[in-house]
Amino acid sequence: MVDKPVAWAISGGARGMENQCLALAEAAGFAPVPLRVAAKAPWRWLPEMAWSLWGKVPSRLSAENRQMLDGPWPDLVVACGRQSVPLAIHIKRVSEGRTFVVQCQDPRVTPALFDLVVPPDHDNVTPAQNVLSIIGSPNLALPWRLAEASGKWASKFDALGRPFVAVAIGGSSSAYRLNRSSIDELFRCLEKMQTESGARLAITTSRRTGPDNEELIQAHAKRLGAWVWDGSGDSPILGLYACADAIVVTEDSVNMAAEAAASGKPLYVAELDGGSEKFDHFHDVLKARGIARSLTHAPLEAWSYPPLTETLRAAQEIRQRMSDRGFALPAEPQTGH
Repeated sequence: MVDKPVAWAISGGARGMENQCLALAEAAGFAPVPLRVAAKAPWRWLPEMAWSLWGKVPSRLSAENRQMLDGPWPDLVVACGRQSVPLAIHIKRVSEGRTFVVQCQDPRVTPALFDLVVPPDHDNVTPAQNVLSIIGSPNLALPWRLAEASGKWASKFDALGRPFVAVAIGGSSSAYRLNRSSIDELFRCLEKMQTESGARLAITTSRRTGPDNEELIQAHAKRLGAWVWDGSGDSPILGLYACADAIVVTEDSVNMAAEAAASGKPLYVAELDGGSEKFDHFHDVLKARGIARSLTHAPLEAWSYPPLTETLRAAQEIRQRMSDRGFALPAEPQTGH
């Protein structure tokens, strides 16, 4: 078996951003290696407008990061997040065409500094020849990963009974607030759904949920007889998405909703306090495409839609552009379930 070529997945280390890089590189057929930017102070605090002050980028990085830049250069770099931008630009420049550099999200500098920019549609990045806007964000809910997760978790979740509803709860962010009132309302909706359909519930929370909210969620879950992941062992999130009859997500996370939409399962979005035009646009697109509906005391229904496979679409664009540039490409991943 021939080993896959390596791609660098560069981020500041935040899980959501790192996963975008890993997903795009894997979907393009590469073996992603996560690399976390460790910029020295004060460089890691500088706003985007001051990135030009990084100058000789390696001197602004940790010793471990500088060792990485000794090479050899990979064929592909996928970067995400503000800390990754100066490093991605540096790699494109000094690799002299030996590395194809992809930047996720809006880099807040001209896209011409990269080979390809893959921002979410709701970031409203100005169209350009090397900008591919996608719905949501690249994510690890890839067909082969969902199939693997189904095989791993099916027996556990089948034992809960049917219909089975997966519930993914996020937390407060710059745009939303997860608090007692929003949690109480979420579980009022879930209880109504359970009473009317006999649905069984399986719940996960996130790092942003917070201990006070976790305690309240546990109390509601116990009352409804729901299964709750205790945080130990491997995350069941892809197993939940793969095995569920329907999925409920809170509206604070684009990544979470995009992952759920990749499953092709009916998706309900639970409202939180707050919001923003960008998030409203994203959720409106999901609803317009027949993917998502608002949870607000909705009955449990079945509907279908083509799974949201924007990660695969972006990966195909990467492969095509690399091929056009003369890169030797690895075999494509098998996308069938």
